[in-house]
Amino acid sequence: MMAATKKASQYGDEVARIEPIGIEHIEETERHGHVSSVFTLWFGANVELATLTTGTAAVALFGLNFEQAAIGLILGNILGVILLGLVSTFGPRLGVPQMVHSRAPFGFYGNFIPGALNAVAGVMWFAVNTVLGSFAFEALFHTNFVVALVIMALVQVIVAVYGYNMIHAVERFMAIILTLVFIGVSIFAFAHANYALPFDAKSPLGQYTGIRGGIIEAVGLALSYLLGWTVFGSDYTRYLPADTKPSKVFFNAASANFIAGVWLELVGVALATIFPQAASSPNPISLLTGIEPHWMVPVALFAVIIGTVTADVLNIYSGSLSALVINIPVKRWMAAILVGIIGAILAYIARKSYYLDFENFLFLLAYWLAPWTAVVLVDFFVIRKERYHTGLFYDPRRFVRSGLWAWIIAIVVSIPFFNQALYVGSFAYHHPHMGDISYYVSFFVAALVYFFLGQRTARD
Repeated sequence: MMAATKKASQYGDEVARIEPIGIEHIEETERHGHVSSVFTLWFGANVELATLTTGTAAVALFGLNFEQAAIGLILGNILGVILLGLVSTFGPRLGVPQMVHSRAPFGFYGNFIPGALNAVAGVMWFAVNTVLGSFAFEALFHTNFVVALVIMALVQVIVAVYGYNMIHAVERFMAIILTLVFIGVSIFAFAHANYALPFDAKSPLGQYTGIRGGIIEAVGLALSYLLGWTVFGSDYTRYLPADTKPSKVFFNAASANFIAGVWLELVGVALATIFPQAASSPNPISLLTGIEPHWMVPVALFAVIIGTVTADVLNIYSGSLSALVINIPVKRWMAAILVGIIGAILAYIARKSYYLDFENFLFLLAYWLAPWTAVVLVDFFVIRKERYHTGLFYDPRRFVRSGLWAWIIAIVVSIPFFNQALYVGSFAYHHPHMGDISYYVSFFVAALVYFFLGQRTARD
């Protein structure tokens, strides 16, 4: 009788069942799945319009030509996928979500700050993507924005409420459809791109950064985009069997993000050279409405809608896990609904000035995520040498640990290098051609400081 009850309560690989597990450790009896699911998940999540508009921003905001933008975006993707691939390997070995592992270097309550920021990031990413999906829905079905927003938000929240297995299943299926559609968009974009277009010295931000600074900013755009995913890494690998090879997890996560990221961002660059006015429009859907043959337009718009879902279910799901990490007293599925409601409200507010809001949002993410990533990587590979006991992730007596101080110090040190619409640091002000290098500074400072402070943390 007890065995039957235990079997009935096991989540396993069931798709059409709401995931009963929140931020608890995943026991061996619940481990399932194949490492290839890591590839399809991240590929499906990135073959979408927000990735494409990251490339478009390199042209529309910084005035780069195709070659200059490509150099910056490819370098940024290389840096980003290495970090995301590394944190993804934590999941099978530790069996806990990414922000639960963060409790090790930050402490149980010290982790509330990055945990809260990640919950906010999940909400904001949901809002960013939902604006795009709602624009596409509005254009395709000739509805108003509010109707499109409500429908988009509802579909995405339902998938996220069902949880881990449903998300992986949706990503596997949608990745195929999205690939086929964006191959068609790519053929048009690369065949008609204006590869001779020069650097635009009068572009909104390029007039300050110049070519060198613009390329550095393009690196930052791509890196920041991936840093936004990095804090989710092990959320989607923690159910895999504990003996899954880390090298395979790394390869699948890194290659999926690199292929999808570089591909869609370069499509965005190409479209920006073809449709410069659309690239500067507050509604980036206009980038797709001019593609030929014209029958591809509704197909591309439908792909944008699908891509919004594949990206946003991750934002909602991981945002809800972070809500549990900071002890918000709700179940995971309830937190997912809450993330969806708040994100939909923000999407409505932010619908009128997409590109500048998007660029500022990406860099704001990098300001806290770069040093956070440095701390968790040093803790895992250097301080603890991949050895943890599960109890420390759930011990409230570990109030605050030195990772928090290393993180704060790194952010403070990097402030002079901030280069944002809301604030320009002293170094960035006097050296605009260096672009925004604050995230590189904060990453290395956090890694160095925690290397020295973290020895004490490891002794617990």
